[in-house]
Amino acid sequence: MRKRKTVFILGALSLAVCAAACGMSDNGEQESVQEAPGVQESAKAAEMEAGNPGQPAEETGVFGESAADGRIDFAMLQEQNPDIFAWLYIPGTGIDLPVLQSPVSDEYYITHDFYGDENATGAVYTEMPNLMNMCDFNTVIHGDDLGENSPFKELHSFEEADFFTAHETFYLYLPDNVLTYEIFAAYYDESSDILRRYDYTTYEGCEAYLKDVCTGRRMNRNFRDGWEGLTPYHFLVTLDGTTREDGTQYVVVGALVHDEAGKIDRVILDE
Repeated sequence: MRKRKTVFILGALSLAVCAAACGMSDNGEQESVQEAPGVQESAKAAEMEAGNPGQPAEETGVFGESAADGRIDFAMLQEQNPDIFAWLYIPGTGIDLPVLQSPVSDEYYITHDFYGDENATGAVYTEMPNLMNMCDFNTVIHGDDLGENSPFKELHSFEEADFFTAHETFYLYLPDNVLTYEIFAAYYDESSDILRRYDYTTYEGCEAYLKDVCTGRRMNRNFRDGWEGLTPYHFLVTLDGTTREDGTQYVVVGALVHDEAGKIDRVILDE
C-alpha cells in the first residue's frame, strides 16, 4: 500500500530552507530567489520613475490595478468580478493581469474578458479541476496568445534564449499570499490539454509530466540549468497559450520557490 505524504513550503523560513523545499541546483547549491515586488516599495519606485514623488501613480492595467505599481486591491477586484481569485505578474512583459475561474463553465473565459464582456481574445483563467489556493502539483493558467491584443501574447518573449536567461521569475498574488515561481522551461508543446493529459493525483502521473517537460524533445525549448531534479513534491504553474492549427501550443513553466504566507501544502501518493 502506498503511503501518503504531506508537502509543505514555509514562507516564513529563510531562503535556504525555502530552496531546500522547492528546488536545488544539480550541484547542491541553492537557487536564487527574487522577492516579489512589495506594495509600498513598488509604489515609491513608480513615483520616482514618473518624476513626481508624493503623487499617486496614474491608473494603469485592468481595473486600474498593477502589481508592477504595487496596487492589488482584491476586495475591489472581486466586487467588479467575483471570479477573480489571483493576479499574475511577469516582469519584463506586459503580463500584469487578474486570473479568473468560472464556477459554471471552463470555456467561459475563452470568449469573455476580465470584465465578463464578450471578447474574442478572452481572459487569463484556470479550469475548475485546479484549486484556486494554488496547492495543486500543476496549476494550468490559460490565455490566448495569438492575437495582437491577446493577454498572453508576450509569453513568446521567452522563445528568445537571452530573454529567457535574463527573466527568471513570475509572481502570483492571492488575497492572503504572494507566491514566487522560477521559470525553468519554455517550449512548444506538441499536443493540447495539458491539464487532462496526465493524472496529477498520482505520483506516476506527476512524474510523467516532469519527464516530458525536463527530458522530452520539444520545439524551441529553453530550459534553465539546475532544475533537472524536479519531483512530484514541487508545486508548478504552467502558463498555457492557445492551441494552433498544427496542434501545438506555447507554454512557460515555473516552480514555486517562495511562499510568503507559508500556506502551500498538499497530500500526494508517495513513491
